[in-house]
Amino acid sequence: MNDILESLAAQPGCEVLRLPALPAFFAAHPRALLFVTGDTAQRPEGLDVAVVVREILRTYAGQLAVALVDRRDEAAVMPQFGVVVTPAVVYVRDGEAAELVARMRDWTVYLQACERLLAPDGDANATTVGGHA
Repeated sequence: MNDILESLAAQPGCEVLRLPALPAFFAAHPRALLFVTGDTAQRPEGLDVAVVVREILRTYAGQLAVALVDRRDEAAVMPQFGVVVTPAVVYVRDGEAAELVARMRDWTVYLQACERLLAPDGDANATTVGGHA
């Protein structure tokens, strides 16, 4: 694993998970982020997104948890959450994809998606940026 990804994985609130562990993770964290890095050697922007996710964890400490998908399970996880392009951050509400941000985007895109995810009633106006959800 790359140093940036290792740094993210070491953050409180972030777990590197295999596919079988995801349901229990989402049961414990009704509002969470699922981060699918993809091959960072082919798409180095995944490392930039990892830095963004790390900052989200710091900004929303105690409010959001992150499941960093183990690379061995990405192909199986992607269709389940509507991911077609990596890197991707899936905003998960009650175990279901609520919103997805694919590739590197402006910081405000990630923050606005966090705010919608954490809104008490959810946001019916949630969108997908650069991918499917």
